[in-house]
Amino acid sequence: MSWRRPELDVVRDYVILMKPKVIWLLILASAVGYVYAATPRVSWTTLVELVAVGLLATGGSAAFNQYWERDIDSKMGRTSSRPIPRGRVRPGAALAYSLALSAAGFLASWFWLGPAASAAVIAGWLFYAVVYTIFLKRRHWSNILWGGFAGNAAFLSGWLAAKPLTLEAVLDSMAIYVWIPAHIWSLAYVYRDEYRDADVPMLTAMLPEDKSVALISSLDVGSAAYMWALAYAYKGILGAAVMAPAAIASIFLGLWALRRRDERSFWRVFKSSSPLLTFFFIALLV
Repeated sequence: MSWRRPELDVVRDYVILMKPKVIWLLILASAVGYVYAATPRVSWTTLVELVAVGLLATGGSAAFNQYWERDIDSKMGRTSSRPIPRGRVRPGAALAYSLALSAAGFLASWFWLGPAASAAVIAGWLFYAVVYTIFLKRRHWSNILWGGFAGNAAFLSGWLAAKPLTLEAVLDSMAIYVWIPAHIWSLAYVYRDEYRDADVPMLTAMLPEDKSVALISSLDVGSAAYMWALAYAYKGILGAAVMAPAAIASIFLGLWALRRRDERSFWRVFKSSSPLLTFFFIALLV
């Protein structure tokens, strides 16, 4: 008999709808964008508000994604245990929850962070929930390339909460954009049979395996090299040194996966990609 009360199970299911394992990096990107732009005049109040906005807006878009893709999730072993496919949360309740979270995030960003940062928050939501989830996920392999701009928007929302947009802000945000395809497509390669069965046109599930392997490995190496170069360009030797362990590990794993061409190697590429982005954020803040 489970020790947990039913009420806690309900809360847990609604937390799962927000995809906490996914959105934490976007929230971190927003926080890093703000601290980097605002230093040395960092407002802890603004930082807390930014994290709250990120939790609401990105959590709302993630919940909307699970509502919209509930039929796909039920067909894939990786996602079939989510609350909606399992019948633990009704689709209508999930939709209302996602829209309520999103609206709260938009309003909070407007009143707390200002119009510029709020525009970035809303743009990120639209790229993920509308462009990626509604329009492209089921229709075209470019879904990730367009949806990836949600990552740029997360970093820029933090930056714009501190000061106006600059070229440096755009280049830093592009580190997230070039990271996303290697991150998502390596996972899609591991689960390529499930994506095919669900009729989801993920590029690495559509291409011949030799081309998928080459593409993912190239993207993984390229994204690590881009972050390393940015860390050196803006933070000098110290930034490059901080970035070095994750960049070297990511490049090695990408080349190793290209040689091995098996699911285990690409699973390692997928798992190593989050620490790579985290080290990039650390390097910016050194």
